[in-house]
Amino acid sequence: MRFVVLIENSPCLNMYNEHGLSLYIEANGSRIIFDLGQTSNFSHNAKHLNVDISAIDLAIISHGHYDHGGGLPCFMELNRNAPVYLRHGADGLYYVNRHNLEYIGLNQEILSSNNHRLIWLERNEEIAPGIHLITCIPQCEPQPLGNSGLSMRKNDEIIQDDFTHELFCIIEEEDGITLITGCGHSGISNMMIAAKDQFPSHELKAVIGGLHLTDGDGINNPVIDEEAIGSLFKKLSEWGNARLITGHCTGDKTINLLSEKLGKRLIRMSTGMDIML
Repeated sequence: MRFVVLIENSPCLNMYNEHGLSLYIEANGSRIIFDLGQTSNFSHNAKHLNVDISAIDLAIISHGHYDHGGGLPCFMELNRNAPVYLRHGADGLYYVNRHNLEYIGLNQEILSSNNHRLIWLERNEEIAPGIHLITCIPQCEPQPLGNSGLSMRKNDEIIQDDFTHELFCIIEEEDGITLITGCGHSGISNMMIAAKDQFPSHELKAVIGGLHLTDGDGINNPVIDEEAIGSLFKKLSEWGNARLITGHCTGDKTINLLSEKLGKRLIRMSTGMDIML
């Protein structure tokens, strides 16, 4: 499996970076883009990384936040055929409270005008050989503290976002599975539980993506979500020697702590990263 970080928060020479995420994956004969960043900048980086956006077979948006689906108009312009998969509800109205309530959902007009290419999922589905999208995520463990301050509009009320609009991806290969998440708002441990339920006899090769393992209220001095990190370590230990490739919303303090615990099994995600798994 080839795994390329088209864009994320970290800077890279001659490439754009932004608060957002977009990953390119080649696996099982499919060319996949997982999340589309905040803007069209992912497409600029793709050229430098020898990724042909027009040739992508499948697009996935992990949840209904602008930093994961803001590049949708650009993708639709550059790629005329690939379906775009989202979980039902990702077109909702989502907000963050940073002194004032700010809209952070997807562009409603763009979704409406491109509805003919959007596929809305309500259940787990294999969308191509060995490419699984998981929407059934148990809530056995608490959602991360990083969700604090995130809300949604429902029945004309502003309530806590429950992240029932989030999905994650499993790449199933002969040597094991890889779990890919945008932000892990539902809890990375809960996603790992769902993956284990679906693939009980498979080895876990890697967990990839943002994990929201800091308290979102501590913007200038983030608080590490120790309970969620402890749960993550436990799940990883139950599943052998899987690698953890993380960045975007995980938090620098958390990544440093994870690196101390996991050593070389921890890889800090960076814009432009191009590796084989």
